[in-house]
Parts: sequence; C-alpha cells; structure tokens
Amino acid sequence: MASNITNRRFVESGQLTTSPTTFYTAPVATRSIIKKVTCTNTSASALTVNVYLVASAGTAGTTNINVQAQSVGAGQTVELYTVENQTLETGDFISASATTGAVVNLMVSGIEVLI
Repeated sequence: MASNITNRRFVESGQLTTSPTTFYTAPVATRSIIKKVTCTNTSASALTVNVYLVASAGTAGTTNINVQAQSVGAGQTVELYTVENQTLETGDFISASATTGAVVNLMVSGIEVLI
C-alpha cells in the first residue's frame, strides 16, 4: 500500500533576491507542512530576510509576511522557527527576499500529505 505522506525538501538551495520570489508551491491535492527553514548568508556583511506564506493566487506582502527583517550575520546560518510547522494548502506558496540579492541561500524541508 502506497504512503500518503512524503518527506521532501521543498527548496534545495534557492538564492534570495531583493524582491519577493516564489520558491515552493504546494502541489494539487496536497497539504504541505513546513518542518525546517534555514537561511545562510554567504556574504561578508550582515543583512535581513523576509519570508512570506501566501495563499493560492495571492501576492507576497505585508498581510502574509511570516518572518520580517530577520537579521542574518555575515557567514552565518539562521533557522527560521516561526515558519516551522506552518501548513500550506494546494496552491499556497512560500516566497522570500533579502536586503542584498544573490548572497543568501534558502533551504526548506517538510512533509507533503496527499488529500
């Protein structure tokens, strides 16, 4: 019997830009549960990141920001605890941005449940 639950890395290593960019969208007939989110700053300067959990057909903005201006020191990795255990329904998505583009790597893992 096939399992309805799959452990998955939602974002392998997405590089943030200065504008909110979509990194993962919950597939059709699936509920996605975010288990771990990390941001790694590869630059020599501190910066901040924003993470948005956006409803299907929505737009990243102030109404769906989950992590706002989280500081990430130079060469540091930060775990974003407030995103963990959040649920995305079909079509909902994770979007993120940073104050400096192309220097922050985003990794997200979780569970997809067929519904």
